[in-house]
Amino acid sequence: MPPRNLLLIALTIVVSLACYSVASRNRYANLFAEAIEVIDKESLKRISREDLFVSAMEGMLKDLDEHSMYISGEMYQMFDEDMRQEFGGVGVYVEMDPRSKRLTVLAAMPLSPAAKSDFQPGDQVTDIDGKSVEGMDQREVVKLLRGPVGVPFKITFDRAGESITKEVERARIEVDSVHGDSRLDSGWDFHLQEHPNIGYVRLVQFGRNTATELSAALDEMGPVDGLIIDLRNNTGGLLDVAVDVCDLFLPVKKKIVTTKVRDQKVDIVSFSESPEKSDPTMPICILVNRNSASASEVVSGCLQDHGRVTVIGEQTWGKGTVQNVIPIQRGESALKLTTASYWRPSGEHIDRYDDIAKETKIWGVQPDEGWKIELSDEDIFKNSRLRYVRELKGLLTPEQLEMVQEISQLNMKAVEEKLKAETSDKPQVELPQNDSLGPHVDRPLERAIEFMQQFFESPLSAI
Repeated sequence: MPPRNLLLIALTIVVSLACYSVASRNRYANLFAEAIEVIDKESLKRISREDLFVSAMEGMLKDLDEHSMYISGEMYQMFDEDMRQEFGGVGVYVEMDPRSKRLTVLAAMPLSPAAKSDFQPGDQVTDIDGKSVEGMDQREVVKLLRGPVGVPFKITFDRAGESITKEVERARIEVDSVHGDSRLDSGWDFHLQEHPNIGYVRLVQFGRNTATELSAALDEMGPVDGLIIDLRNNTGGLLDVAVDVCDLFLPVKKKIVTTKVRDQKVDIVSFSESPEKSDPTMPICILVNRNSASASEVVSGCLQDHGRVTVIGEQTWGKGTVQNVIPIQRGESALKLTTASYWRPSGEHIDRYDDIAKETKIWGVQPDEGWKIELSDEDIFKNSRLRYVRELKGLLTPEQLEMVQEISQLNMKAVEEKLKAETSDKPQVELPQNDSLGPHVDRPLERAIEFMQQFFESPLSAI
């Protein structure tokens, strides 16, 4: 047979196989489109095609695992803003006042559009661009405050009974992911106010700038006798940033984390690459609770395995998988897809959905022996509120702080009553009780200070 004919036959086979592959894929796409068409025309309940599409995407992903999901346009934008640590807005801390049911200004960020427009603590939002926000929840009103940078809008407040309207132009608001113990005019103070020889950093999330911020915080902090890293309620973020954070506290060539893909195939083994940023003899403790997850567990588990830190608090959440966020629809939405699992330097897998973990109820990162603290949901909420108000303190006058504390106390009481109602039929765990007449005490932080003081109060330190 002539070579020309052989070439034609080969090309025909290749084209046929390609067409079959495309047709196979299109068959399911066509079935999907046909199903939407039938539901749209025949269903008793009228549902928009967009809602049907979102439901179908969610249904397709939910059976993969507990963390894979479809992220629609609005959610994807919020997720992207969180990881980039910036958004278009006015730069203001707000909270719903439970008495008036209105979104209330607590404080304006320094140099923000809100500060330049003289937003005052206690101002209650009534209208945005002439539209009443009465009856809206906090999320809905905040959504209206955010938007494209450079776009002005009008906002109306009730200020002590007087209606005040201001025109504000949204700006790019950068969000710190590393907080100190309190605020100064120039920024954060990374020392405990009551114990200035102890450094304190709270990592809110693992965003794009977290490792850089933490490195700068350690520089600004200067020499200290000990360091507290607060990862409570930090649900994670970017894995490579968690690796960079670990790198700050380890000598070179120490294993940080291993990721494995399908069929337990090792994908990446990450090692520390830079000299240790902190004094290797300085005691460090990490605070965690049941809401510390993912990247928080990478950091606390890695540094615990290398004996660099003492972990104080509760057993962490136990999220031992890695998700990639893959944009689709030309970047208008995304698939958050589990693509790998991660393993501690010790070789331990900490995922709560692992078969062994389900049986033993042991997952996540465990506090070091002697440093586990039993907490209720109420304790966790109050600790978080106490920290939030403390961080706002530097932006407020004593009178303004009193107003913020009052709103916070009312919200804490409302949540406390809700939690008690939800758990009234469940066995109650016996916990150490705080003086009901005194202020709430952050017991994990107190225990972290106790941990530090055992080093300072040694005979050598007393000479």
